[in-house]
Amino acid sequence: MTCTARPTFTEIHEWVTEYEKHDSVAHATVHVLRQDDPEHLESGMVAIHLNHGPASISLNVDCERTWTAALSERSGEFPLSGGNLVALGEELYTTGKLCEYLQARTDGAPDSAPEAALR
Repeated sequence: MTCTARPTFTEIHEWVTEYEKHDSVAHATVHVLRQDDPEHLESGMVAIHLNHGPASISLNVDCERTWTAALSERSGEFPLSGGNLVALGEELYTTGKLCEYLQARTDGAPDSAPEAALR
């Protein structure tokens, strides 16, 4: 089932660009990507490559317009110095702030789903 309530790729890209004008995800690289799900090609996702841990985080929005973060699974241990552990914590904290920002923008954006007009 295709849901039309999700923000579009263009909206997500604009929101991330605006966010990065006043804030940033510490030490990490942020990319807005198109969904590869054939039912949601008009929507997007945000991929964050963590520089202080062997992982990535993807921020996705579902048909109920809720943003969630998924940390990619990595096997094995990775030792960190105290400074790198703090930097990894900053990456996670600021990624969480971006996720909250995207949720706030989504909550404030017009809901394009026809069923939303019935609420």
